[in-house]
Parts: sequence; structure tokens; C-alpha cells
Amino acid sequence: MKTFLSWSGNKSHSAALAFSDWIPCVIQAVEPWVSSKDIDRGSIWFNEIFEQLKDTNFGVVFVTKENQDKPWLLFESGALSKGLSENRICTVLIDLDVRDIDAGSPLRHLNHTVLEKDSVLALVKTINKNIKESTIQEKHLETSFNALWPSLDSKLQEILLNEPVSEEPRRDDADVLNDILDNVLNINKKISRPGSMRHGHYISPSHAKALVKNLVKMALDYGDIVEAVGDVIPDGWLKKELGSYGMYDEDDES
Repeated sequence: MKTFLSWSGNKSHSAALAFSDWIPCVIQAVEPWVSSKDIDRGSIWFNEIFEQLKDTNFGVVFVTKENQDKPWLLFESGALSKGLSENRICTVLIDLDVRDIDAGSPLRHLNHTVLEKDSVLALVKTINKNIKESTIQEKHLETSFNALWPSLDSKLQEILLNEPVSEEPRRDDADVLNDILDNVLNINKKISRPGSMRHGHYISPSHAKALVKNLVKMALDYGDIVEAVGDVIPDGWLKKELGSYGMYDEDDES
């Protein structure tokens, strides 16, 4: 089962790599995929990301205090939520608790895992249940997990102790958002799955709200925002949301 591991920043990346090496030992049918490239390189590797998302059956987002509001992580989790049901997307909270996630963040509504044995076991069981074939019996899964958990735990604790806080990204958030805008319309073509959307071909309201908020922060005008996201956010909802920021269609006012 293809499992997409989303990360941003050094600590998140290290944790994702540790999980990627460990999880196939517990569940052999899992095929984890984690990009080894800098998350802030944007459109240079967009096509690679979308190719992986097309065949993804499960998503795990590795969240830290410093990356929880990064545009790329929010966009990637939004792309996952568009192609998968919510019970197939989980977070792993590296150095924070659920209460530390911003109240308005779309990440807050996902299923969360903390770095504790019982919580990680629950994540592993969720992944196992979503495998169409070769599902492992729970008692056997628990035996394997208990035997292998110390190796993952030691790596995660080492990451928490030794991993320095990521340096400021080489590109600011506005640049990353511009890359997202250049490619956002590709979502519909590359990761849509018939019958898997609860809201047609649109991204979820929580992700739409976060994306619009960031676009407004970039000081884009009304027309540019509508042109960029009009295909993935309903017109009526988008107009109302932009109106809450005092932005309106000039044609409607004339």
C-alpha cells in the first residue's frame, strides 16, 4: 500500500525518514514514499509529488511547532485530503500536542498521533486496516510492533534531543505560495478520484480558508485570487470569504 509521508523542515524530515525505514518492518505491505528534497523547492519537483499522490492510499503528515503553518505543508495536506477520505490521513506530532495546533488550522481536524507507544500503535493499526490485501491479524501486528518499537522510539528521541531548529528557509513563504499558485489547478487533473470527494472537485473548506488567508497576506488583488483558485473553490464561497477581508469584485460594484 503506497503511503505518502509529508514533511517540512529538518526535524520533520528526520522523523519521516525514520518512520519510512521502520514501518515496512512492521507491515510488509506498506510502501512508504518520502521526498528527499528540500520542501521549499516548490515547482521544481511538483510533477514528482503529483505522480506519487495519484497512487497514494494513505497519508501521514509529520508536524512540528515550526512547520504547522508553512504554506507548503498546508497545501500538501490539502492535496492529500482531496484524494483520500479523512480516516486515511493522519498526523504525527513531533514536538507539540494537539492543543498546540492553531485553532483555525486545517491540520487540527485530522487524526493525530503523538510520540508515545500506544498512540503510534493506534496509527499502525489504522494503516493496517486500510490495506486491501495482506492485512495482518491484530495479535500478530501487536507482537511485531512491541518487538520493533524500541528501535523507532530511540531514533525519535535522538531526533528530539539532537536535531537543531531548521534555519530560515532559503525562500520566503510568499515565494512558496507563488509556486503553489502556478500549479494549484493541476490538482483536479492529477489526483482526483471518482467517487472519493464529498464536495465535488473542490478542496475542503478548512484548506480553502487557510489558502485564501495566505493569498490575502500576499497582497494579491481580488481578480488574481479568483483566477488562481476559482477551479478548486466554489465561486459563492470564495466571494463571501474575500468579502470578509473587504475585497469585492469591481464589476459587481459598478
